[in-house]
Amino acid sequence: MPATDLVFQEPLGPPRMILTAAETAAVGELADKLLDEDPDTSLELRLPRIGVLAHAIPERIRTVLTQFRINGEPYGGFVISGLPIDESLAGATPSGYQQEPRGREVERAAAVLFLIGSVLGDPFSYLTQQRGRMVLDVFPVRGHESSQLGSSSTTVLEWHNEDAFHPCRADWIMLICMRNRDGVATMFGPVQELELSPETRETLFQERFIIKPDESHTEEFNTATTGIEADPRVVEAFGRVREMNARPQRLSVLSGDRRAPYVRIDPAFMERELGDVPAERALEEIIRQFDTRVRDVVLAPGELLIIDNLRAVHGRRPFAARYDGTDRWLRRINVTADLRKSADRRFGTHGRAVI
Repeated sequence: MPATDLVFQEPLGPPRMILTAAETAAVGELADKLLDEDPDTSLELRLPRIGVLAHAIPERIRTVLTQFRINGEPYGGFVISGLPIDESLAGATPSGYQQEPRGREVERAAAVLFLIGSVLGDPFSYLTQQRGRMVLDVFPVRGHESSQLGSSSTTVLEWHNEDAFHPCRADWIMLICMRNRDGVATMFGPVQELELSPETRETLFQERFIIKPDESHTEEFNTATTGIEADPRVVEAFGRVREMNARPQRLSVLSGDRRAPYVRIDPAFMERELGDVPAERALEEIIRQFDTRVRDVVLAPGELLIIDNLRAVHGRRPFAARYDGTDRWLRRINVTADLRKSADRRFGTHGRAVI
């Protein structure tokens, strides 16, 4: 891709693609066209149409996204700056999972996420997260301050691959900023930057490790937050999560091309005592490597961080939440490179909630 398409700001963070005024306007016009076409039907139910409209995104943006999708470069991910989001029109930052943000600017952000995500692949969700909602909102929740959830605040949200335990984990995670007045940093670290010993690398490629489901996918957490639908598929989905907790399968931390491997890791939900000393040492080494290499990415309204969930980890630095409607607020979607692989596992009103 042309060198002018991405601005590298090493070692401060991932490269950024800075949109021109014309590109910002074009994306905004496309999002508005989508919203105005059928305002009474939710965006989640119009994903095939969104996939068609995504071809009208400015060519320079599509070129960078296509190169990233095919080659994985820049490894780990990048930021798109200058997307048409106006914080002053977004309304107050939500304060609980029961609230579903509404309004034109909130829907515009969702439209931008779906349009850009549809250039990379196919947006999807999980039946065990917030009733299968496609767009998830990230904001602090009172009582979650010290948990390992996106809704925590006073503790570090430890770096991880999103939904690392799940066989249908996302290929890409997309986080668009609605508000971040306190400059709260997202942590970001590509696996390609690690300097692992040959012995450690070889061990990490073997199925000797355990990752358990994180709290956001449990029946208890969902019952206490958004509630659970009385549906046999929902019961089956949470049953699978319980099974993965009770009898987790051994898996590898690294996989794929040894020159540019994929990574699957979530230290907060991994077993450290494996009854396998070499595996335990290899896990500790890769954790130490990431600890010393994760960078801070401070997103501003209208900035989108696209994370290669197979080649990079992410987390969040601690901050003091105010719960007054002005706290940090991101909107997030999951994107898969191949929706067909989950054909027998997808349900929900939009048909893209994976179990």
